[in-house]
Amino acid sequence: MAAGVLVDFPSMGSACYFPSLESLLRDSTSRFLAAVSAAPDPDLTNFRSLFSRVLNTYPDPPLEAVWFFSALTFHDAPDDLRSILHLLSAFTASSRATAKPLALLAPVVSELFHSTKPRKEIEALVEAVLSYISICSSCPAGSEVNADAGTLLPGFGDLVKVWSVRNSRDRCPFQVLFPLVGEEARRELMKEGCSVTFLAGVVVAEAFLLRLCLKVQGTPGAPRSELQKELRIWAVSSISVFQNQQFFGVLLNMLVNAPLPVYSLLSADDEILVRGVLYDALILVDYSFLSGAEVDQADSSLFHIFGSRLVITIDAINDARRKGEQGRAMSYINTFSTSNIPSYLTRWAIRQAGTDQLGKPIAITPQAFLKWLVDLEDKGLKVFGENCSRIRERLMHDEDKNDYQSRVSHSDADLFFIDKQSHWEGMDTKGGEDGEAVEMETADNSFMAAAHSMKAMANGIRKRKDCGTEDASVMKFVKYKAEDSSVKDYYLPSTNGMSSGSEVENPESDDEMEETV
Repeated sequence: MAAGVLVDFPSMGSACYFPSLESLLRDSTSRFLAAVSAAPDPDLTNFRSLFSRVLNTYPDPPLEAVWFFSALTFHDAPDDLRSILHLLSAFTASSRATAKPLALLAPVVSELFHSTKPRKEIEALVEAVLSYISICSSCPAGSEVNADAGTLLPGFGDLVKVWSVRNSRDRCPFQVLFPLVGEEARRELMKEGCSVTFLAGVVVAEAFLLRLCLKVQGTPGAPRSELQKELRIWAVSSISVFQNQQFFGVLLNMLVNAPLPVYSLLSADDEILVRGVLYDALILVDYSFLSGAEVDQADSSLFHIFGSRLVITIDAINDARRKGEQGRAMSYINTFSTSNIPSYLTRWAIRQAGTDQLGKPIAITPQAFLKWLVDLEDKGLKVFGENCSRIRERLMHDEDKNDYQSRVSHSDADLFFIDKQSHWEGMDTKGGEDGEAVEMETADNSFMAAAHSMKAMANGIRKRKDCGTEDASVMKFVKYKAEDSSVKDYYLPSTNGMSSGSEVENPESDDEMEETV
């Protein structure tokens, strides 16, 4: 392909020479959109023949070429999402990186969002997508999920139109193809040179959020407290298995730039429930794929993750206090204080400034650290950049800013947490805590245990018999099957008798999950 591509389309009347794959994709996209606009059922034979030859010239075909070819196939059978999922996964069998196979799934997730199929069928397909994501994250190449997987071609924006043409309705093509991320993530995708790794993180975040919304939709009338506990266990375990920094960062960014982009799927009350689940899953756990972070890491995305996590911690504290949930608010404060985030932010600031004469926050609390970082920005240190005005506004409107200066000691932490060595241990609550804080601890015990157990499986998809323990009490959790990308039962041992014992998966979709994708 480096020498160019000579294309002979009889319908065009002459042969065309394209100096690169990028120029071929631009011209093909233009001709495809013109053909679709001119006739509801255009003849795409020449396109299929051309891109079949193009794909066969690569041992590991470029993402953009695979997307165009699969769009041609999908145009003929727009309801057969299962076949498209198989097709896209087949083209990545020889890929050594994890980001590209995940990024390729973007059209499938988009079509599932726009689909009018019955909810149970959509649930089954979303589970299949998450199963595939889990397998990619757990295979030996999973360690490369955050490695540089290259950048998207400059013609990527035009290619988005090919997949969004059926649902565009005069809307932005990126909004159609990426319906479950915020505007900031879409702007990043529109930039020339956007990384394939970032696209992969967006796709995983959208599939994760879509499944979370479907779970809420599938349990109308369920007790909110019980539903929230089950969703937290599922969310924490999924994040632990995916081990994807970009995905984690996209989720954080959704919360920083509220409201969540789920208004077409959930009611306002359900959006509040999902936001609470995400607060707990993103704040109350010290994930191993983040805990070993070093300040001198070349990728600056890690600072953005910790900075965003700091901001949403303050939002979560304020949200809990508005609801009168003081025990939950203290859990967020204590988690921050006992995490590696304060030391990381301090070392990062010293490294950026080139001096350790920066002063210190007045306390190891989220509010104090955010104020310290904003003060450093005022002194010329580039911290939050273009987002600084929004961060400053949060500080100005912090209704409880003085309360954050309260003394917090490590020994008073009222929740379970995963430490930097991926061990987990409990820290006893004090007898004077109210009942709400005790209930919070009990729920946290369950999902921390779930995350720890799922993390042990992350290096490979194991058979059910390998997951047994001496404890006879088990809880049904996520269903994944490595052999054929469908789903199978995994069991997590209950911990200290605190497991909820309830199924995390929706019961009505269990049978479907046993099918082969």
